[in-house]
Order: sequence, then structure tokens, then C-alpha cells
Amino acid sequence: MFHLNAKVIQRSRGKSAVAAAAYRAGARLTDARTGSVWDYTRKRHILDSYVTAPAGAPAWALDRETLWSRVELAEVRRNSQTAREIEVSIPRDLPPAAWRAFLADVARPYVEAGAVVDTCIHVPPAADKALNAHAHMLMTCRRLDPVSETGFARTRNNDLAAFFESGGRRGGTRGDALKAERGRVAAVVNDHLRRAGSRRRADHRSYEARGDPRPPEPHIGEGRKSATMRRRSHDRRTIVVAGLRRTKTLENQIIEVEKEMALTARGFARAPAQDKKAPRQQDYKLSLLRDRFPDGDFTPFRDVLYLVDAKDPRRTRVLTRDGAWVEADDESGTVSLWGPRSAQAAALADAISVSTGYGVDRIERTAAAGKPGKSRRKGAIPEEEAVSLADRWRRRGFSDVTESPAGVRVGLGGRSRLLDSGDHIDLIGPVSDQALRALASKAAEDWGGTLELDGPWPPEAQARLWTECQRQGVTLAGYTPPPAVAAAWAAESGSVADTSTKLRAVRSETAEADLLLGAAAGDVASLKRLEPSLRAFVSGHCDDEQRRDLARADREDIVQALAEFRKLGAAEFERQKAERLAGRPSIFDAPAKPADAPARDAAPAFGRRSNPID
Repeated sequence: MFHLNAKVIQRSRGKSAVAAAAYRAGARLTDARTGSVWDYTRKRHILDSYVTAPAGAPAWALDRETLWSRVELAEVRRNSQTAREIEVSIPRDLPPAAWRAFLADVARPYVEAGAVVDTCIHVPPAADKALNAHAHMLMTCRRLDPVSETGFARTRNNDLAAFFESGGRRGGTRGDALKAERGRVAAVVNDHLRRAGSRRRADHRSYEARGDPRPPEPHIGEGRKSATMRRRSHDRRTIVVAGLRRTKTLENQIIEVEKEMALTARGFARAPAQDKKAPRQQDYKLSLLRDRFPDGDFTPFRDVLYLVDAKDPRRTRVLTRDGAWVEADDESGTVSLWGPRSAQAAALADAISVSTGYGVDRIERTAAAGKPGKSRRKGAIPEEEAVSLADRWRRRGFSDVTESPAGVRVGLGGRSRLLDSGDHIDLIGPVSDQALRALASKAAEDWGGTLELDGPWPPEAQARLWTECQRQGVTLAGYTPPPAVAAAWAAESGSVADTSTKLRAVRSETAEADLLLGAAAGDVASLKRLEPSLRAFVSGHCDDEQRRDLARADREDIVQALAEFRKLGAAEFERQKAERLAGRPSIFDAPAKPADAPARDAAPAFGRRSNPID
């Protein structure tokens, strides 16, 4: 994520500022001091190059060839330092459109100190075949001076040198200035990563300063690198470095796979099993927190973490070793703290709040209930049991479910949640109607339809819970509702019964309408299942044309006309019954219509359509 290398272009080492500028820009430049021509136009992987000068600078300062030729002419000593350079990596999380703005923020203090900065962006392929984007910033060591012959001041720019040099006559400890500058550039990197919406952050400190046990890479100088490229083979040191880099690439890939497995697997969120001699569980949990909250320092909480659940990209849940919960919700912008009182959990919540700007909300346990005759569990829940409990909650329609050794956490929206430990449930936050419904459904399915209160409950919440238990057929052991609550339930249950009767009537009429439509279409089974009056209406009252129209009617129209159909069918049924008693043939015996039969057009019409056969 972070790389910054500072160097000096020195004439005593055979270096030229013009040659350095030509190489980094991939250009062809002529050195006015020596007449040497440096041509690197065939160099690849150069994306962009430009010169930035202080306000009021002359036009020639923006011309690369003139600028660096004047720099060489301004230095008269054979051991002169002609330019300074920093090489800085460009994070992959930054889009290319943001690269110039990022590099401008890096170079701004140098320009304000009076330096002209020549910036070149290189994009060679990296070891993982992605782009290794980085920038070379070549800067002048003297201020511009319009009255001098070369255009540069006679003395060096001490303000610029102060960014990179300390110790000796400059004061302080050798290396402190460069460390501070690396910290400044790292802060610029992180600022732009935040703007880009990235959760990753750069750290300029060494492995040792960060407490990372990995050994640092051995240094490879430019001479060794050039010699390796010329002979196209490694020496012992470059072999070691190449091996370390390959190992680091593979370790990064393994870590990403492990995280993906942990974040998608069922059960407790934890690191994959490791060798007991080199446990990484706590480091893994710490890395999850750092990934989610890159601006926070959570190293002091390394041994406090018991479980870190980051499966949901919008929420992070932490269970500490003393049983307290800390939850960060990106949607609501809050850090919730609940469970046993814990100074460590409170400090962790504050650390997350500082890194995100979220407010901290302490949520207290409101009430508890359990299976009658069962005491509260002591110790952690086995993972298999937690997975089973969580699956039951998901089948009940709850999606915000988290397994943990302390119990299954069920989110109910807002500040309400449940903690199910199998035979016991704690209600945290407001006792909402959804929480009471969830508790009653748990008792109905897992506790044999019986529920017992544990500890004090608000009287109003007890009454609401008893009513919900009545709705779901659950017995609330040891509770007698006040007369007003019982009366309210009696009224509600009567209303429910009346509504159920009406619903059954509607369903019955709909079924009869479907049978009547089938009978009109010629389905004998449907005709036999109709009640006598409707069967007589279809078979005896209606003629063929009316039955065809009836079969094409909408079910809703049939339901509305059922009462009239029954009346007409009852009259037809009585007529047929009288004919059978008199010994006369019925409608089923002969097609002839009796003279005293009712007119067939008495049946309602349903938008008759012309029959293609007719």
C-alpha cells in the first residue's frame, strides 16, 4: 500500500539531472552544459509527465529540456547535488482520474518551498500482472532567481532540504526528517483513499514498529538492480528478495481466501484452524477490525476480542471475552453497546466511534423469558447447537441472525434484539410487538407451547405478551391477566371467530362458483358435486346456449349471482320432483319442454358472444 523512496542526483556519482529527467519522462533531451543527448523515447510504461512550478515562474521553467539544462549550468562543482527525487506508489484503490490530484497534494509542500517539480507516472506490470502504478518526482535543489544568469539562486534551498535531512548541523536526529515526511505522504494517501471510498489504509512504519514479525526485505541498490538486468540472472541477494516477494504474494492470496471462507461459512466467525505453535486467531480478528475501520487503532484490544462477525458489509459485530457486544451499523451511523457492563467493550466502542464519527448507544436488557423448569445456561453454546437455533430463526422469517458462543443474536429492527441461548431468551432494547411475537413463536415451536417469565417485566409488556401468547396458542405460566386485558382478548377472539366464519363462507362460495363453471362447460364430476338447487339450475333451467354463456362468465360475476341461481334452481328442482311423482318424464328422460315450465330466459345473461359454429 505504501512506498516512498527518496534519493539525490549527484554529479560525483556520474549522474545528470538532464539524463534523469529524460529517462523518467521517456523523452529525448540535450544537456546544454555538456552537449550530451539522452534519448529514452523507446522506454515503455510511461503514462503521463508534467512540470509544476511555483507561482510567477518564468515560461522556461515549464520546458523540461531548458529547465534541467539550466539546473546543470547552475551547479559548478564536480560533486554537486543537481536534483532531489522521491518515488511514491499510487494505491490501486485510487481511480486513474484521481492520480493527478493525489500527486499534486504530495508535491504541494515542495512547490510552496520554491522547488520546480517534474512529475512522471509509470505503470509497469507488477508480479501479480496488475499495474504497479507509481510516480517519480524530480525537483530542483535551488529556488528560482530571475536576476541570475542561469535563473537559479546561488544558495541551496534549505526549506526543501528540511523535508528530507536532519541531524548534524540541521539539528535533531538523523533520519527523523525523512520519517516525518513519509508520515505526511502516508496521510495524503489515506486522505485520498477515504475520498475514493476505500477501506484500506497505508502505514509508513516498518514491520518492527508495527509489531509485524515478518523480516524486512534486504536492500537492493540501483547498481545491483542494473547489474541483474544486464546479465539477466539473479545474485544471492536478489534471489532472496524475489523469494520473499513471491511468498508475500501467496500469503496475501491465502489470507483473502481464508477471509472469504470465514465470512461466508455457517457458524462462528473465526479464523481457519492454525498450528497451535503459531496461533493466528487474535491477529485474524484484529485484521477484520482493521479492514472495516482502517482509521482506528485496535491493537490494544487484540486479546479482548472473542468473536468478530463481519459477514454483513454494512454491519460489524464484536463479542468481547467478558460477554459484552459492540455493534457498528453503517446505515444508522451508530455504535451499539449491550450485554454485561464492560470497560473494555466501552473503550472498543469509543475507538470505533472515533474512527468513524458514529455515536455510541448503550442498550440495556429489558426483560427475559425461558422454558419452564429450565435454568439459565452456564458457559458457551456448542457451535452445532448455535447453527441449529439460527436456522430455526431464519425459517421464522428473520434475516438479521448471528451465531455466537454467547447465543444467537436476532435483530428486530431499530434498537430491539433478542439473544437466544436455547432454553432462555433475553430481550434487549424496547419490548416491541415484533419482539413479543418472536418470543411467543419460539415458545410455540421449541418449548412445547409454554413460556415462563424470568425476572421483572414491565406490567404493560406482560399484558401484551399474554395477549400475543393467546393468539399463538401459548400458555404464559404463572400469569393471570387483569380483567380489562382478559375482556379485551375476549372481544378480539370473538371478532376473530366472526371473521373466520365470514372467510369460510367466502371460500365456500368461490368453490361453488368454480364447480358451477365446470358443470356449465360439460364437466360431469363438477355437476355431481354441486348442491341440488345449483345442479338443477345448470342441468334443467339453462338451455345449451345459456350454459355456453355461463361457462364463459367471470368467477366474480358467478359469486354475485349465486343467490339468484339457487332460487331458480330450487324452483326447477321442485318442478322436476313434481313431474317424477306424477309419473311424467323428467328433463333427463325427454328433451321436450313441458308447457307449464318456466321461461329459460329468466336466467341472467353474462354478455353473450356469437358462437362461431352458429
